Amino acid sequence: MAEDARGATAREGGWGWMIVAGCFLANICTRAVTRCVSIFFVEFQQHFQRDYSSTAWIHSTIDGITMFCGKTGRTADTVSYFSTLAMSICLSSSSGRISGNHFSSRSIVMVGGLLSFTGMVISSFANSLAFLYVSMGIVTGLGFALSYTPTVAMVGNYFHERKALAYGIGLSGSGIGTFILSPAVQLLIELYSWRGALLVLGGFVANLCVCGALLRPIKPKSKPDDRKWETNIAASKDFVTPGRDSQNNKVMCSDLTKEDLAQLDRNNSNNNKAVENNIVDCMNQKNKVSDTEHQTFLVCDAKLTHRAKLQTCVCHLCLETKKELSFLLHPDFLIFLVSVLFMAFGCSTPLVYLVPYALSVGVEHQSAAFLMSIFGISSILGNITFGWITDKPCLRKYLLLNYMAAILVEGLCCMFLPFLQSFPVLAVCVVVYGYFDGAYVALIPVVVSDVVGQSSLTPALGVVYFLHAIPYLVSPPIGGLLVDITGVYISTFHLCGASYMVSAGILTSAIVAKRWRGSKSSSVV
Repeated sequence: MAEDARGATAREGGWGWMIVAGCFLANICTRAVTRCVSIFFVEFQQHFQRDYSSTAWIHSTIDGITMFCGKTGRTADTVSYFSTLAMSICLSSSSGRISGNHFSSRSIVMVGGLLSFTGMVISSFANSLAFLYVSMGIVTGLGFALSYTPTVAMVGNYFHERKALAYGIGLSGSGIGTFILSPAVQLLIELYSWRGALLVLGGFVANLCVCGALLRPIKPKSKPDDRKWETNIAASKDFVTPGRDSQNNKVMCSDLTKEDLAQLDRNNSNNNKAVENNIVDCMNQKNKVSDTEHQTFLVCDAKLTHRAKLQTCVCHLCLETKKELSFLLHPDFLIFLVSVLFMAFGCSTPLVYLVPYALSVGVEHQSAAFLMSIFGISSILGNITFGWITDKPCLRKYLLLNYMAAILVEGLCCMFLPFLQSFPVLAVCVVVYGYFDGAYVALIPVVVSDVVGQSSLTPALGVVYFLHAIPYLVSPPIGGLLVDITGVYISTFHLCGASYMVSAGILTSAIVAKRWRGSKSSSVV
C-alpha cells in the first residue's frame, strides 16, 4: 500500500499503472520534445544568422524554466509552484497549502498542456530569437513545468514496494519519445520547414491535457470520530426532551395549571432548539477545518477574534514549515544537492550540441538526427533495467553506488565523444551514454527517497529538480560560447565530462568519510 501525507492510501497496481502511463506520456511531451529542440538548433542559427551562444539560449530557457518552476508541494494532489529560490526554501509548505487547496494536480497539468500548445504554435510565427526566447523558452517552458513534476510526484504516492520499477517505466517516456520524435522532427523540417514542424509539435504537446485527466487523486481515509457529533446531537436531545420520566411528570403535572404546562413546553422547546443550534454550529465549524489535519488548531470559540485566528494560523504554518523543511538540514541531503548541481551542469549541454557536432564532422542530417533516436532507445533500457535491478532486496543497499557509477560513465563518454568523427563510433558512444543517462533518471527519485525518507520525498524531489534549473539555464550558452571562441567542440564536451566526474567524486568522498568516521568511532568503543 502506498500512503500520502494526508493518510490516504492506494493499492499498488490498479489505477496506479494508469498514473504510470500518464507519467510516461508526460515525459514524451516534455522531456523528449525538449531534447528534440537541438534538431532545430542549426535551422535557427542559419535562419536568424546568430552565433552558437545566442541560439543555445532557446534550449536552455526551456530546460531552465521547466526545472525552475516545477516545484512540488506537500502532497501529490496539491501542487505549488515557485518562481524564486527564496520562495522555494521558505514557503514550500505554506504556499502549497494556499494554492494547493484550490488547484489539483489534474487541473495544473491540463493548464500546462494548454500553455505548451500555445507556446509552440506562436513560436512558428517567430521573426527573431528574442521572440523565441519568450514564446518557446518561457511560455512553453512554463507549460512543461506545470505538467512534468506533478506527474512524477503522483507515481510515488501510488507505489511503494515497486516504486523503482514504476518510476523506471514512467520516466522511460523521455527515451522512447526521443527515439520516435527525432527522425520525425527532422522529416517535418525537411517537408514543412521549421515553422511547420513547430505547428505539428504544438498539436502533439496538447496531449498533456490527457495526462492530466489520468491523474486521479487519492481520497483521504475516513476517520472513526467523524460521526461523534451526530451522536452528541442525539444525546443532547434525550437530555432536554420533556417527559423523559413519565412517572415524575405525572406527579409534577398534578400540581400545575394548564398555563404553567404550556409555558413549560415552550421553554423546553426553546432550550432544545438552542442546544441543537449550538451543536450544529460546532459541527459546521469542525467540518470546515477537518479537511486537513493541519488546521485542527481552530476551535469552536465564537469570541475568538479574526486577528487572533490569523496570528494562530501564521504561527502554526511557521511551525509546520520548519518541520517539513527539516530535511534541508540533513547532511547527506546537502551533500547530494551539491553533487546534483555539478551533474546537472554536465547533462544538458551534450544533447544540445550532439546533432550540430555530428553535422560538423560530415554526418548527414538524417543520420545526425538518428543519433538522438539511438540515445532515446538506449535510455529506455537504462530506465527499465536499473528500475528493475534496484527493486531487488539483495541489490537495494548498492543503490547509491549504482547512481555514482552511472554519472561517472556518462562523464567518460563526454570526454571521448569529441574525438569520434564517424557515425558508427558516435552511435556506440551514444548508446553507452544514453543507457546510463536513463539509469540516472530512474535512480534519482529512489535515491532521494532513501536519503530523506518517504514522508519528505515529494518536497525533497521538488528541491532536487529545482536545483537543476540554474545549470540547465547557463550550461548550453557557456558551451556555445566556448565553441564560438575556440571554433571546435572539444572544450564544451570536456567541461561536461569534468562536471560529471566532480559530481561522482563528491559522493565518493562523502561515503569514504562517513565510513571512516564510523570505523573510528567503533574502534574507540
